Amino acid sequence: MSSPADHLPAGRTFICPQCSRPAIAAVRGQAVWNGCDDEGDRVNEPHEWLLLQCSECRWPSLQSRQDYGDGFGKDEPLIVYPSAPRLSLEVPAPLRREFDEAQSCFSAKAYGATAVMVRRLLEGTCQENNVNVRQLRLDGALRKLREEGLIDDTLAEWANALRVLGNEGAHYTGKEVPRDDAEDALAFAEALLENIYILRKRFLVFAERRGKRRAVTSKSDHPS
Repeated sequence: MSSPADHLPAGRTFICPQCSRPAIAAVRGQAVWNGCDDEGDRVNEPHEWLLLQCSECRWPSLQSRQDYGDGFGKDEPLIVYPSAPRLSLEVPAPLRREFDEAQSCFSAKAYGATAVMVRRLLEGTCQENNVNVRQLRLDGALRKLREEGLIDDTLAEWANALRVLGNEGAHYTGKEVPRDDAEDALAFAEALLENIYILRKRFLVFAERRGKRRAVTSKSDHPS
């Protein structure tokens, strides 16, 4: 007597979204919807969801594919779980939208577009901090952020590397932007925004709190 597992699709190779390593995914579950409502009317394209388990880290992930008429195998799967990280609400909404769009490009395997969106994100970061990109160009605007203390030398180096990668994605060179470069660009961009809008502000609050405590301690050590 066969079990439900006997009817599951065969395993597949993929880049694990949990450990980021090439791996073979074992299919642990499957759900399929034909795209029709209870009355049998077509309301969407057929969908397939697969629960996968990575052979390297053993963590699960959930993939979704749609059938546009050529079967599920023709559509590149999207990762439904784990979901892409979301930026803190401390980051201005326009920059969060740019970052989300960059992530969408990466999920769609549009790595050149990912690099271009990250470059747009750099431009937006400069503009949100009152640095005029049109006057200074992006490389000059990034130097201005460094001069004003919004980013340090390391972040300035990262930002400039992202600028160069974005230029490569925006201009035809006959070469593809590699997946790992696009993935790193997203990670560096996220770190840049977190440092400017979250950690820097948190450090200022920390320093102010420490200063107030030292002032109170000084007064108690030298009573009038």
